[in-house]
Amino acid sequence: MPTAEAGVRPTRVPRSFRPHLRLAAALLLAACPANSAGTTDSLPLTSTGTTTADPATTIATTEVATTTTTGEPITTSTTGDTPDPTTAAGTTEVAPPPEVALTLVTDDNRAYVEMHGGWGPHLRGLMRAPDDSLWFHVDAGEDVYHNRTIRYLRRGAGEPAWSLVAEQPHTDGIQQNAASVLVGSTILTYGVNIQQHFLEECYLDTADPSVHACNAVLVSGQVYTTPPASNYVGAAVLGPGARIVWFTVVGEGGGPGRWVYTYDFGGGWNGPVEVDLGGANDLGYVHAMATPGGQLALVGQTFTGQYPDGTYAAVVADVTLGQVPTFMSLEPPDPAAQVRSGADLFHDSAGDTHVLAYFDGVVAYYHRPAGASWASHTAPLHVFSDTYRARFIRPADARLWLVRGSAGGQGVQLLRSPTRRGGPVDWAAAEIVDVPSPDPGFAAPSAIYVESPTYQPAPAGALEFAVCGAYQVGDRSIWHGRLE
Repeated sequence: MPTAEAGVRPTRVPRSFRPHLRLAAALLLAACPANSAGTTDSLPLTSTGTTTADPATTIATTEVATTTTTGEPITTSTTGDTPDPTTAAGTTEVAPPPEVALTLVTDDNRAYVEMHGGWGPHLRGLMRAPDDSLWFHVDAGEDVYHNRTIRYLRRGAGEPAWSLVAEQPHTDGIQQNAASVLVGSTILTYGVNIQQHFLEECYLDTADPSVHACNAVLVSGQVYTTPPASNYVGAAVLGPGARIVWFTVVGEGGGPGRWVYTYDFGGGWNGPVEVDLGGANDLGYVHAMATPGGQLALVGQTFTGQYPDGTYAAVVADVTLGQVPTFMSLEPPDPAAQVRSGADLFHDSAGDTHVLAYFDGVVAYYHRPAGASWASHTAPLHVFSDTYRARFIRPADARLWLVRGSAGGQGVQLLRSPTRRGGPVDWAAAEIVDVPSPDPGFAAPSAIYVESPTYQPAPAGALEFAVCGAYQVGDRSIWHGRLE
């Protein structure tokens, strides 16, 4: 996308790295850094050569910007699996209206004219250490071409504020934002070194932040050399002591690319496994979560063709470790809609998979029952209007929640599933809590971060999330929200 359309001054970019810039009029957001591919989390998508199933006939739509239930007390009703507590007179006890407490995480988030600060929300989340402290990382560098430093921020249990507790330099050659997970008490951060051609792993011990270092990933005792045009890293935990890391190899000149992953159960890295993308140029912005059966469920974005004339798709897959997955395209809520990207994924304790995908100004919700394939479940079941970012949260022993950020400046909301039972969520019946805006630019956030099994093996605690402000307005700042 030409930078003139993004409303910013054109910048000459080397072929090895070409940021794609776009500013949707309602969002005022810049796009993301990339290789010579067309991968982006804000450009329109159409279907690729991956398999597409027949569309469903009914879609629920929520006009969340005009919802009248916002601010109503959340009660312990008979909807769900837990009966209501009652008073001696038999009346239902009504909980006090919930409130969201906001605390500044940082006002030094990585952001530039060429890259908005909310780029890559899938790469990091709130991470809960064994001492119940929350951790978050931000990247730092002098420009969009150089990611120099990892900054570690902490909020201890019972502490009123976040603090910067440690920094460490990346190896020279990291460019894009890095991906972090928490295994035990250790934060592991991954990036693709595009100059020295290796996969970087940085660690920091949350129990003793002075213990940290960055090294090249070893596979079978040797430094694994990443192919040219590798980027778009991602990571997820697979269980206690285990994690998976992936990246894409962008196809030359719009040609077919590959998706590569490697995994470590604690005894060393396996693979890597290279996956042919079936003609797609790349696979980026992958949201993924491990399943109890040992697989990895994912949703991501493919681009097919030579940028900017190719096509986009949001795709889902189940990865059996060591094997090559099959990708399936998600359907748009309307045949004329353009899929932009996958937005989030949550695999629940009932075995169901919940997925969000982003279109032009709306987010669509998809659901696959436990034990089913995606082939007959690629049609959306619900559409959230006026939405740019949306993420799932499931606090400990609670229902599934969704955090959504308006595309048009109407703010951030929390939506609670009306039931704890398995199956698709009836989001039209969800109870809604408005989140106050802490600063200018947060009525249309560029990113939402959550505490999730993607980033840590421990279950989430309270309902915790973080938001990054709008491009060039509030995207240097990230605020932590907690439902109280």
